[in-house]
Amino acid sequence: MKTGRIMAEGENVTPRNVGKAITGLLALGLAAGVALVAGTNMIMSTLFPESAEKEDEE
Repeated sequence: MKTGRIMAEGENVTPRNVGKAITGLLALGLAAGVALVAGTNMIMSTLFPESAEKEDEE
């Protein structure tokens, strides 16, 4: 006798669902990398403001 619930069509593991999950992880990783670089640039420009002024003078 079967007990429990029946899986819906969207719950099955298909190549399309796996592709969507991998794409989502890649997008999340890319967004985190961009945020890390932007934050690092902001911190470095705050710590060393004179280097940005020297580049403008040249």
